[in-house]
Amino acid sequence: MTKDKAGLIILIAVFLLAALLVPLSCPAREPEEPEETTLPPPHSSSPTSSRTTATTSRTTTSSTSSTSEPPETLPDPGPDEVADIFAEVAPAVVSVQLSIPASSLYAAREEFWSGLIVDESGIVVTSFSLMERALDYRGRLLPGASIKIYVRGTSRAFPASLAGYRSTVDIAVLKIGDAGETLFPAVSLARDPGLAVGSRVYGIGYPPLMIKEGGLSAGYITSLYRTSYEEDGSPVGLIETSIPTQPVYAGGPLINEEGQVVALTSGYLKRIYVQHLGYAIPSPVVSDVIARILEEPEEGVKIRAELGITVLGDEDGARLQEMFGYPAGLYISAVKAESAAYTAGLNEGDILQSINGQPMEVNRDLLTFMDKQAVGALAEIMVYRPSDGSTLIKTCYLLEESS
Repeated sequence: MTKDKAGLIILIAVFLLAALLVPLSCPAREPEEPEETTLPPPHSSSPTSSRTTATTSRTTTSSTSSTSEPPETLPDPGPDEVADIFAEVAPAVVSVQLSIPASSLYAAREEFWSGLIVDESGIVVTSFSLMERALDYRGRLLPGASIKIYVRGTSRAFPASLAGYRSTVDIAVLKIGDAGETLFPAVSLARDPGLAVGSRVYGIGYPPLMIKEGGLSAGYITSLYRTSYEEDGSPVGLIETSIPTQPVYAGGPLINEEGQVVALTSGYLKRIYVQHLGYAIPSPVVSDVIARILEEPEEGVKIRAELGITVLGDEDGARLQEMFGYPAGLYISAVKAESAAYTAGLNEGDILQSINGQPMEVNRDLLTFMDKQAVGALAEIMVYRPSDGSTLIKTCYLLEESS
């Protein structure tokens, strides 16, 4: 080995020995106390303060978790509260059985759905659309057709008659007969239901065959429709819920969390097999229909002329005019099938501007005009059609008012 290589090896060995001996000669350091973390001011929103807050919360979880309060939320009603709501209203929910005679097209059949007793004398309100197949063109029961009412807790069926109906709002009023001195369990309808999107609601029905005490379904209000008015001033309203429409529940009540009857379930969508929404008529509209039907005299009913439309209320109509730039007039929200307006070619969404030269700017204009008309009178109607921006003149002869 050369002297140069030997010297290099000795130099490396000395360096390694020094590296090992230096740490051993240094005194051990005492562990440092952790610095106290100061919480940032509550109004601080800087990124640094946010990180400090997060770190602090992790290191102090055990000391603060017992004093932190969860955010305030509206609790869902418990099972006992829902059971109380059902127990209070369910006795007034009945089952309606309609027997329909055989015809050239259909065999004899029976159908069941629900109804609600609104007067202890035996006044029942229910869905009309499930009953219309058993009526003739005059709105009377077909020969051989019959209605029976099953009241929860009783072992007999009560015969019932059709007191009247309003097809535009899918409401029929029945009268229980052959009851003697029986007083039926009844509930009242909410005068001011305070409906709002997102409100929890419950549907109650009474299919009596295989279900012992009736049925309960829960959901939320998903939409509120604008209120419209018929030509005689009758309100027309509709709400949409997350409770699917089922025939056996149609005609039954919709209840809020306070146990108030806020609407009546509609049966119009019974033929749609895939339907994830339900529809109901608000209680003020139901109350108006009941009052109008029960107040009508059985004999000598006044024959009225009818155009066959419903229009938005003045406030909602004005809002649409402002939003979409519509001309002054009444927004037609619905056209009744087989009516004079239907024959004339009026469409839902048309703006009614005048009839026989008389301006139609507010609902009162239409009510006043129609109240003076006779069946068979000629009506020249001017409408604005937003779909193509055209103004049209339509003519028709007014027909007799139908339910």
